[in-house]
Amino acid sequence: MRPYHVAIVGSGPSGFFAAASLLKAADSAEDIEVAVDMLEMLPTPWGLVRSGVAPDHPKIKSISKQFEKTAEDPRFRFFGNVVVGEHVQAAELAERYDAVIYAVGAQSDRALNIPGEDLPGSIAAVDFVGWYNAHPHFQDRSPDLSCGRAVVVGNGNVALDVARILVTDPDVLALTDIADHALESCGHVVWRK
Repeated sequence: MRPYHVAIVGSGPSGFFAAASLLKAADSAEDIEVAVDMLEMLPTPWGLVRSGVAPDHPKIKSISKQFEKTAEDPRFRFFGNVVVGEHVQAAELAERYDAVIYAVGAQSDRALNIPGEDLPGSIAAVDFVGWYNAHPHFQDRSPDLSCGRAVVVGNGNVALDVARILVTDPDVLALTDIADHALESCGHVVWRK
């Protein structure tokens, strides 16, 4: 019997949980075989677990061990550096696979539409988090942290992560997996001194 061949676009938590669920369902059914191909625009998997979780939260990042188990399954294949719409078209995926799951997540922040949002020095949380986690799409960002003040708008998890990174001693941050360029910039934060 030919396996049910599924493409998953995106390799973050939702993509990996979908892959694990498909493989588990096939394990518990005698008449179902499945093969999973995961396509990711970055060279590395795990999406926001890799680039969106604050570096001082290693426990949360440990979910990647579960993803590694899925990736080791012989019915699973990972293809990095593949951009749907550029390297392969959505219509091609629909033709080649029995099913396509799009697990691409949110790619940008929502504009707040407040005065000053576009001024120099204003940076969206997704950009700042991507920058301090060394996400390749944000490597050109270089927020100036030597100013005398920072304002974080919001009080959700990401806003609190940003605020905590800004006020944490660089010696403490050095014990995390924060990007080297971000650690160096955090050493210049004047309001912490």
